[in-house]
Amino acid sequence: MNMKRITLLLIAIIGFNVNGWSQDPDYTTLVFKNKLREYKKKKPSLKGIGFDKNQIKNIVDLLGSPYYSDDEINDISERIWLAFIDPKKFDFVFKDLAIRTVPNWNKKNYKGQIVVDPNPFLAEWTRADGETPYFQRALNLILTHYKLMGYSEDAKQTKKHLRKLLYTKKFNFKPVSSSDWTNSYLQAANNVIQNKGLIACIDANGKYEYFICQTDKKEEILKLFKKLDWEFMVP
Repeated sequence: MNMKRITLLLIAIIGFNVNGWSQDPDYTTLVFKNKLREYKKKKPSLKGIGFDKNQIKNIVDLLGSPYYSDDEINDISERIWLAFIDPKKFDFVFKDLAIRTVPNWNKKNYKGQIVVDPNPFLAEWTRADGETPYFQRALNLILTHYKLMGYSEDAKQTKKHLRKLLYTKKFNFKPVSSSDWTNSYLQAANNVIQNKGLIACIDANGKYEYFICQTDKKEEILKLFKKLDWEFMVP
């Protein structure tokens, strides 16, 4: 089956559009440039990891059900699954989405150009040290795009991103102080949101990925992430 037929088949299967609020990249302003000399030719494998499509859907549902319909949750889950099992095909079928998930993808260089890798997820897979780090990265990129996860390396960016996340966009958080960092700012945010039945969790190994969820769903979500060897904690 050629790529064109694959594309049409996947679009027919997935169908529902959850990108209505997001403007597609203007390709007249983009310069595509391979940032790697070569890409991995083998596809990622979930063999031995004990993680499948249903568990992806469970994560999306637990995080997103207050904001996304069942059809939208299925759509997002299918996209994540395709990114897991075939990043090259994902980059081809969902080119706009793949580009928009790249942090600061629309930042211009000194020439006024926006330079992007034409294969963002294949590049992530090539750089990854094995399947599990790639799956974690792909999941975070896509869920961040759908405003269900975040990634911030300092408190200033954390506050900015909390205003984008679906659960916290209507909350007012304290000003950032010089002693704040990602973990401490999320801890302060929890003091604001916990009385609304919400809680923030951050990567437990010193990285900067985090999510907001309903408090009564936290333990189930943590168990699902742990199947990807990804541990989160309440800051």
